[in-house]
Amino acid sequence: MGNLNYNLNFEMLCAKYELGHLKNEPEQVTGGLLHRMYRLQTDKALYAVKALNPQIMQRDTAMYNYTLSEKVANMAYQNGINAVPAIVSKDRFMHEVEGQFYLLFPWVEGKALPSGEIDMECCKWIGEILAKIHKIDFSTLLDHHPNENFEPVNASTVRWNEYALQAKEEGLEWSNLLFDNLSKINHWEQLVKSSAEQLSNYRVISHRDLDQKNVLWDVQHVPIIIDWEAAGPIHPTQELIDVALYWSGFESGSISNDAFCTLISSYRDHGGEIYANWSDVLNYGFHGKLEWLAYNIRRSLGQESADDAERELGTLEVISTITALNDYDDFIPMCLLWLSDL
Repeated sequence: MGNLNYNLNFEMLCAKYELGHLKNEPEQVTGGLLHRMYRLQTDKALYAVKALNPQIMQRDTAMYNYTLSEKVANMAYQNGINAVPAIVSKDRFMHEVEGQFYLLFPWVEGKALPSGEIDMECCKWIGEILAKIHKIDFSTLLDHHPNENFEPVNASTVRWNEYALQAKEEGLEWSNLLFDNLSKINHWEQLVKSSAEQLSNYRVISHRDLDQKNVLWDVQHVPIIIDWEAAGPIHPTQELIDVALYWSGFESGSISNDAFCTLISSYRDHGGEIYANWSDVLNYGFHGKLEWLAYNIRRSLGQESADDAERELGTLEVISTITALNDYDDFIPMCLLWLSDL
């Protein structure tokens, strides 16, 4: 299986790929919840270095997915999206040193909108950008059309009860919380299964993680789209709802109707189209959250963790994701009312 722990060697990375000599110790900066991001200064340039999670890189599909995502980022950039593709050196975008994989990016000066903060101009921008991304024809990047061989992950294959029992044996704090929500999880899985059949008719290639942390705003308040690693096929209306929830404050627990509707209206004003029934889209929204829950359960149990810090992160994410699932379930009736008014 290889080394499943981070094995960081920035000096060797710089030497192997001729990045210059380190001027100081690389500084870890805030990034996503899967990998580790560093600010790396050499005598040649300033880089953003993403050290990829060794557990993720063990997956059979990892290299294909990263290759696809970089092609998507480059094509988006070529089509007028202010994207930041990975740096290519020695004809490779994926950099490897002693079994540890890295992605390198030029350091971009900009600030992400804090999670939960509402900005109507940002919502208009993001609605417009998402519509533009959805109109780009990325299909040449795939071996087959994105609507062929649609096989949504069947969340019911997750052994939730076994996970809860194992967590109880290990004394993990979320075991009772998971037990208490098992019937709801089974219900949400059924909603995902039924709605997936309705959403299999149309998909596009897109960013798939267009939340606040993945958009930097420069000094002129122009958005820069970063972190394309999740790029791939998705139903456009499903992504629209996900993005509208991100930018209207849903994850902070205080959602703005105006922000939610502003982003969707901007999307439609710039050519974005609605391809599905709202109820099906909202029901399918449980899918990504259930997948994230299952992944973090495995991290918390030590099945997919690079170290103790990642296990602790998994534990925190299990608790917050179960809460988010319940909040989302409660929000759907109100969301349908908002959507009916658009």
